[in-house]
Amino acid sequence: MCAYMNLIRYATQRVFYSGGARYYSLSFVYISLFVYNLLLTLNLVYTPRKIEIFIREVVFYFTEIAVTGKVVMILMKRSDILNVLSDLDCEAFQGQDDISRVIIKLHITKYKLYWRIYALISNFAYFSQIFLPLVLYFIFNTRIELPICKYFFLNDYYVQKYFIYLFIYQSVGMYGHMTYNVNIDTLIAGFIFMAITQLRVLNYKLKHFKVSKSCTRNIEILKLKRLLKHYVAIISYCYKIQQILSVSLFVQFGMASAVICAILCGMLLHTSRESLIFMISYLFAMTLQIFVPAYLGSILSNESQELVFAAYCTEWISRTKAFKNSINIFLIRANRKITITAFKMFPLSLDTFTWIMKTAYSLLTVIRNIQNQQN
Repeated sequence: MCAYMNLIRYATQRVFYSGGARYYSLSFVYISLFVYNLLLTLNLVYTPRKIEIFIREVVFYFTEIAVTGKVVMILMKRSDILNVLSDLDCEAFQGQDDISRVIIKLHITKYKLYWRIYALISNFAYFSQIFLPLVLYFIFNTRIELPICKYFFLNDYYVQKYFIYLFIYQSVGMYGHMTYNVNIDTLIAGFIFMAITQLRVLNYKLKHFKVSKSCTRNIEILKLKRLLKHYVAIISYCYKIQQILSVSLFVQFGMASAVICAILCGMLLHTSRESLIFMISYLFAMTLQIFVPAYLGSILSNESQELVFAAYCTEWISRTKAFKNSINIFLIRANRKITITAFKMFPLSLDTFTWIMKTAYSLLTVIRNIQNQQN
């Protein structure tokens, strides 16, 4: 784990602080994000007010707001992120026995697998969106359009004249945004996943807290204090990632909820088969984007509450008074579950995810009933 986190920290420092890489990164972010979003804003203003066309543009625009929030989080919180990565290298998080190291190694392997799957799916979706129309154009001479939006603020003459340059610009910008999403989403999931890993290690240590009869009472207390320090380190770590992710998660969940509602409304319209396939695939992507952090948030809270049961497994009845007092204080704190919240408004949990999906479905039902009454 130490070597893996050192590699992440080294790469992050190179991007943030090295001279050439830093200026290159800032230039790329400015061109591929802020200029890109400015053109998207102009496009949305000039988009014809036809619901079939407008929904697609709104969906992309809300998605770009979420991406912008994530990138701004990285730019504004870069020193805090490096600090959190350093905390993951601390002695308390490395595992003091073979079983703990196995638990940590297993979870890191799972996280790497998640990153690879997410990156693979994202790249496949990108290449199917960009290169599949090109293949169909050269083979079947089908009509090819700009991959993201049609830039309605430009007339058809300029769009056709500079079509190749606009296509390349949107394709490169789209790939940059896909890269932002993959890396920042997996970073957010990784932060929460590492907290879950440490809680599971602590749960295991408490449930298997054994001290041989030959050990003195001081050694017994020292071993317990080491576990309590581990718990304090986990709480501190969770507080830091809460400060980093709070606003970004709020923007991500808010925009994803708006996109889901817009797509469900668009699916009620009589659209083409291609548009329907696009909306279904995009709906799946947006749902997955809020499901993963919500699911991890629920696991984090459940693992923190599991500490209460684990503390009762320490065979505290036969322990000293000092040991019982320490366990009692620990139980009082452990009864307050660890929760990551978005802008202090709603927790990351499956309940929040379910509420969002129920609200979107309720909105869909209301619109459908209005349509039926009009018909």
